[in-house]
Parts: sequence; structure tokens; C-alpha cells
Amino acid sequence: MINHNLVYLTGLPVAGVNFISQVLGQHPDIYSNSLRSPLCDFLVNFRTLSSTHPFMINHLNQEFNLTVERSKSAMIGFINGWFEQISQPWIVDIHPQWLQHLELIHWLQPDCKMVICVRELGQLCGAIEQQHQKNLLLDFPDKLADLSRADRATQLFSPQGVVGSFLNSLEKLQDLDETLQQKKFYVVYEHLMSNPKEVLTELLHWLNLPPITPDCTKINTGLIPYTESFGKYVEEPYQVGKPLVYYTLPERFEVTIQQNFSWFYQIFYPGRL
Repeated sequence: MINHNLVYLTGLPVAGVNFISQVLGQHPDIYSNSLRSPLCDFLVNFRTLSSTHPFMINHLNQEFNLTVERSKSAMIGFINGWFEQISQPWIVDIHPQWLQHLELIHWLQPDCKMVICVRELGQLCGAIEQQHQKNLLLDFPDKLADLSRADRATQLFSPQGVVGSFLNSLEKLQDLDETLQQKKFYVVYEHLMSNPKEVLTELLHWLNLPPITPDCTKINTGLIPYTESFGKYVEEPYQVGKPLVYYTLPERFEVTIQQNFSWFYQIFYPGRL
């Protein structure tokens, strides 16, 4: 069994992942360093190696059930070893691709908890573009800087794009059975920014942890490293008592986004359709 209670934290870019990780880290029972974890990559690569390595294939051919159980034990052992020095009973583990691997997580840890951050897609697009305009010297990891704003948005929301690939996984997640649906907790960015205490109270109640009063003045959105944000996916600074920044987009941008991802709005922003 896994020795710690893991909170698998994931979400859209600039949708509050960094914010919620720091707020959770203020709880005395939770460890959260707000850094993207390699754990997801290790587990997925281990599964790939287990399925393709010739020696593993020999074991699977001869002792399939035993080999699968040994592989499962090895994965769990790695998780326990990775977090062995952490004293808090709860740990926040951040990775954008956790969403794709909920079934694997549940197989390893049946009582798993996944927190998913979402944001209104037009405002998310505006936030990324605004950050890009502040850092025109830097390119996106997938070379989008030379594109027009319309073409850049199209690439971001494409099935291979940073936003589109996550949305594709999120849509498919809706097809999983009810047992797995209960393992998810959605954090809506607008709700988080307008009332972080209420969101944190609801989240901690879902985790069966006592509530705390977060100190939002200690939230540092600049903590996210360049290698994780590329200077483009940085969350806006949180300002206590200040309204959300509203980004004005061309109407055709907003219409196209809402038409292409109507399922997303039906679930999270039904009043926008």
C-alpha cells in the first residue's frame, strides 16, 4: 500500500494549479512544494518498459499474474521511496498529465484523490496571450511566437496543443464509471479567485481534513519555474479584494472556442452558452 495520502493535482495552464498548491501547502497536514513532479513520468515510463522489455516479456509469458503483481509492487515501492522523507500524511503531487492516468492511479491507490483546475477558455486564452506580449523575446516551447494571434490560439487549442490536449483528456474522463468520477474534485478558477477560503474549505472537507483560514497574501505566483512555464503560462498575481482581470477577445475567437468546446461549457459554465 502507498504510505501517504496523495493529492494528484493537475489542470489547465494559468487556471490556478500553482495557487491551489500553495494554499494547500499552508495546511499543517499537507506537504506541497508547488513544483511539477517527475512521479507521473516515472510511472508511465515504467509501464512502457514493463510492456516492451524482452526480459519482462519473458516473465509475462511464463508468469503473467505474478509478474503483473510484482510490477505493481515495484511501482508502489517507488512511490513510497520517493516520499519517504516527507513527514506530513498528505502530499500534493503536480503534473499536467495526471488527468490521463486516473485509471492507473486508482489501480495503484484505490482511495486516490485528484484535483483538477479549470478556467473559462476565452479568459484562459487571453491570459496566455497577455503573458506572451510581456515576453516577446521568448518563444513558446512549440514555436508559436511568430504566428498571428488567431493562429496561435488555434494551435494552443488544437488536439496537440497545450490547452487542446488537456481538454481532450478532460472530455474523455467524463466517460469513466461513477467510482472513478468520485475521485475527482474540480476547482473553477473564477470561484477560487473570488473566494479562496470557500474553495479551500470545500476541498479540505472532500479530503476529510480540518479547515484552515488561508493567508492569500503569501501566495507567490512567480514561483513557477521558467522550465515549467516558458514565460508564457504564468498565473496572474493574486490581489486580495481586487476583481479578476478581464481580457477582451475578438468575438469570433470566443464564438469559435465555445462552439468547439461546448461540452466544457455545458459542464462548467452553462450560463455562457
